[in-house]
Amino acid sequence: MRISALRISDDNCELSAGTGKTCAFFAQMHPAIVNVATINEVVEYVAKIGGMFDCAYPKNPSFRHLDMIIVQRSSKFVLPHDHPVGMGETWNILRGEMAVFVVNNSGAVIDASRLTPDSEFLYRAGDSRFHLLTTLNPFAVHHESKPDHLRGHRII
Repeated sequence: MRISALRISDDNCELSAGTGKTCAFFAQMHPAIVNVATINEVVEYVAKIGGMFDCAYPKNPSFRHLDMIIVQRSSKFVLPHDHPVGMGETWNILRGEMAVFVVNNSGAVIDASRLTPDSEFLYRAGDSRFHLLTTLNPFAVHHESKPDHLRGHRII
């Protein structure tokens, strides 16, 4: 049996307003597959609504890990922030280009990388490091993977 790819219009998904900064689309069934058609649908949706969009799977408090497909627009900026000790993040660029900056507690850049699907496409931020991702195209799509209990963070 083949699992069909996630779609925003699926009955087994939940679309919510999120935090006000992003809209979120949560898969309710597992396993969950995201394909190019899913990403195209989400990019089209973001073009209509503006803002950012998270396609998360799963949305279940019992799971301790979160995977998200994030569509980020160049007009939206997320402040440099960190997460609790022992909880880094990994980003994998799928479409477009993004810059990743890791900064120290004073705000000085200690690492910078340009992520593209064709060259440097995966970046792992260290534990408790201030970081920010910024889009270098009108839209960029990336996969973010982190422990689900990474909800709290500090902003520079």
